[in-house]
Amino acid sequence: MKNQLIQEKKLFGKDISLPSAYGSTVLLCLGVSAVTILLQIVVFISVLGVARKPAPVLVQRYDGESINVKGIPADSRDHKAISRFTGEVLTMMLSWSGYLPPETLAQRTQPQPDIGVKVEGDNKPYLLPTPSWEASFALEPEFRKEFLPKLAQFVPQAIFDGRVTTFYVPRFVGDPTSLGQGRWKLDVIGHIHIVEQNNQLKDSISFNRTVYVRAITPMFERGLPEESEHKELAQKVLQIRAAALEIYAITELEDKEIGQ
Repeated sequence: MKNQLIQEKKLFGKDISLPSAYGSTVLLCLGVSAVTILLQIVVFISVLGVARKPAPVLVQRYDGESINVKGIPADSRDHKAISRFTGEVLTMMLSWSGYLPPETLAQRTQPQPDIGVKVEGDNKPYLLPTPSWEASFALEPEFRKEFLPKLAQFVPQAIFDGRVTTFYVPRFVGDPTSLGQGRWKLDVIGHIHIVEQNNQLKDSISFNRTVYVRAITPMFERGLPEESEHKELAQKVLQIRAAALEIYAITELEDKEIGQ
């Protein structure tokens, strides 16, 4: 052992004290620990400063318009937004004029006839007004498949002849009742008014329902090619689902709560 220590001394060109080496190592470890603790304190202070900053309340749109915002959980929606979404969707689906919604000034003076969209029923296809078909994208996809044929059978064929028009008036849209996990139900009471060509009220049909709504992931435009034939439809779907909500069931008003 003694000879080995002598050889180590010669190798490094100077005497080496083992206790001194251990002490240097301990001091080095203490220094590194002190620096680490200091960095952790700096990070903690920075995080604390960010946490104390008020949340942003403004978002600026691409066109320069600023809007107020507030932070909410991902599956939470404002009750007013739920009620407004439900009322607007039902109004769009149950109001039929026999003409396409005007999108240009020329179409406002010369409305384009609505030839309708074919919807496959149990035994035969039915015609559904185009605005109703577009509004139906606010429905959950599987429920939409079941609901559209029933809705198409309900549409008077005189709509497409231009002999009558209808408009839905929701007289009452109730406050949403939470069903948990981003789901709500609300009662809607209204009438579908059928008007003849001479602007005389032909009939009023009650449409009172309990509507089940749930939160969905917000949709964002992904930049479809300008020449895409589906771009216009995609934009309409994006617009109808802009509230990040969808209707997944509609039942009679007196029906009891359905399973989730």
